[in-house]
Amino acid sequence: MSSTHSLLLIKPDGVERQLQQAVVEAAEEAGLTVVCRHRLLLGEEEIVRAWADTRRSEHPLEHLSLDFWYGGRPMEVLLVRGPDAFTRANRAKSAVRAAYRLGPFGNVVHAPDHTGEFELQLSVFAGDCPTCAGTLSTHFGDYGDVPQAYPPGALLPAAWRDIERLRELAQPMWEDPASCFWRPTYPQPYRSGESAGAQDHAVYIAASPNQLSFDNLVGAMLTALPGIAFPHALELIVSALHHQDFTLAVGTLTECERYRDALMAQGLNTPVRTLAQDAVRRREQIRTGATVGTSGAAAA
Repeated sequence: MSSTHSLLLIKPDGVERQLQQAVVEAAEEAGLTVVCRHRLLLGEEEIVRAWADTRRSEHPLEHLSLDFWYGGRPMEVLLVRGPDAFTRANRAKSAVRAAYRLGPFGNVVHAPDHTGEFELQLSVFAGDCPTCAGTLSTHFGDYGDVPQAYPPGALLPAAWRDIERLRELAQPMWEDPASCFWRPTYPQPYRSGESAGAQDHAVYIAASPNQLSFDNLVGAMLTALPGIAFPHALELIVSALHHQDFTLAVGTLTECERYRDALMAQGLNTPVRTLAQDAVRRREQIRTGATVGTSGAAAA
């Protein structure tokens, strides 16, 4: 039964760094048995099916991140078995990431959170493996009918739905994150050019909004922050997902309350604090190098 099974997908960076044995040992320490293990190579079509619960036409930025993480590079699939398999597999994932994660995108391993995600992904990851295929209880006909994981929310404007246009902008960030958003002082928060008063308050993300896709998040920024440029919104969101309490916008108290309300209406947890409080938090962040988890596929 799938309730006693889960999977650990060793991502390309984990395979390239030869961390397979570390993942196996973490699984065993979590009380799981590895019952099958094989190599995997995903192309665009396989990614579309494995993440069919996030429709590519509606979430092109989310799928672009999946392409960057998984597309065309060798991975390994571990089918694991044991009581409370999803919790134990995620415990193993967390242990491996804590020990071996490098930067914002080198997080080594993925594990599904629930049966639906497990069945959908293993239906693709199983490939020609009879052991993996025999574990499945769901057989997907038309992957276009898979229920969607994310709420409709704010999506990207039509001008930014072209995945190749998004690739031109985002690929340099993924290839060299320190150049764009991995330094605690970059990018600068959004500021309105029409403020009438002291810009002494800030809006920040207090918790990683894992229930939203990258497209939802950037769409929310474009909706809530008047006139913000798409690249700026993207850099702010990716930065916020990798740094604790990252500041999104600065303005007057009235402006920040308006930004907060608009962002919270889209599902983001975005409190307001004074700029003095913000400076203290940023100094502490720089001192400790603190980071948070990522949203959507980034946390996959």
